[in-house]
Amino acid sequence: MLDERVPVKRAVTAWMFFGCLAVASFYEALKLPFGRTNAPGAGFFPVILSVLLGLMSLVGMVTALRGGHRENEEGRLVWNKIILMAAVLLVFAFVFEFFGYLLTTFLFVMFVLWVVERKSMMQAGVVALCASLVSYLLFGLLLGAPLPAGFLPV
Repeated sequence: MLDERVPVKRAVTAWMFFGCLAVASFYEALKLPFGRTNAPGAGFFPVILSVLLGLMSLVGMVTALRGGHRENEEGRLVWNKIILMAAVLLVFAFVFEFFGYLLTTFLFVMFVLWVVERKSMMQAGVVALCASLVSYLLFGLLLGAPLPAGFLPV
């Protein structure tokens, strides 16, 4: 019985840490000019990201308290996934300018879902396409962030 509570305790403690980090980040981000959606200020993204981190922390904590937190069979980190993700992020950084935002983001999300998380190719492709297009629309078109086109004429 004690063994079952230890992972839940660890998960709740971790989510509480991230919740405190979100509150501190939000407090500091409010000191920066917020701006508007069509002209974001220096505090725009930090405020949005700290709110998202806070919401994720709440959801994670509630899930852990309800018993939804599960560790892998051995109760330890899966190092091969961590190393693979670090390698993929390194490749992403190197090919980002050449391939451009849309293609690099699509390939990155596709790889993570299909190879690392073992989702079906169809599911990974649909999520990767939606993630790359929605993020491009949000950052590239709506917010006007300069995103590299690469060799694609976008």
